[in-house]
Amino acid sequence: MTRVLPSLVTAMLILIAAALPASAGGIHTDVPAQINPAARYLIYIHGVRPENFPLSEPHPTRGLFEYQNILNAFAATGFEVISELRTEKTNPRRFARTRILAQVKSLIAAGVPPQNITVAGFSKGGTIAMVVASQARQPKLNIVNMAGCGKGQFRKAYANFLANDASKLSGRMLSIYDQADKIAGTCQELSDKAPRMTFQEEVLTVGRGQGTFFAPRAVWVDRVVAWAKGEDRPVTPG
Repeated sequence: MTRVLPSLVTAMLILIAAALPASAGGIHTDVPAQINPAARYLIYIHGVRPENFPLSEPHPTRGLFEYQNILNAFAATGFEVISELRTEKTNPRRFARTRILAQVKSLIAAGVPPQNITVAGFSKGGTIAMVVASQARQPKLNIVNMAGCGKGQFRKAYANFLANDASKLSGRMLSIYDQADKIAGTCQELSDKAPRMTFQEEVLTVGRGQGTFFAPRAVWVDRVVAWAKGEDRPVTPG
């Protein structure tokens, strides 16, 4: 009978393990009771759509907001995903302070390094993420603002934040928006007012405006995942 050397067996097992997909993370509505300090956590904050309409009702031009599929996409990359479905009108500042900031603090208190925590918000959720970044005082915390800096008639909340909170920002912020967006645009003014914050911005060319983020398209999901893992460059052509 042919014997396989132990060193060869070990090498084969390593190659097999490397070829296997990464383990999927869990999906939670709040910080889980058992926190794994070695895991990466992604707190996803959706936009205003579910506050006004059921998820089963498609937007007339953007289609269905695929909330669960978005959470699944992040979990599939190994993140422990925390997200609360808001079905009533939410005050962004209050929600940022009492819910999201509290979740960030709970994770850090349990031993999760700030660089392994990402707060990612879309549209109104992006505004909430900005408020968290202005209050958390965590220079290594990852923040992703997806189409959350309003422009034109939707600029009021963003202008108010620039005037009152932008100078308090800290952390690593990635701004992403689609060039066809008529509601949100560049967040560059945040960087100009926040010297303690690392900032990068990506302009997508999907052409669907806010609808770009209604479904888990690789063009933005991959960017969020890369940023959450500490990679500063996009991984998928836009």
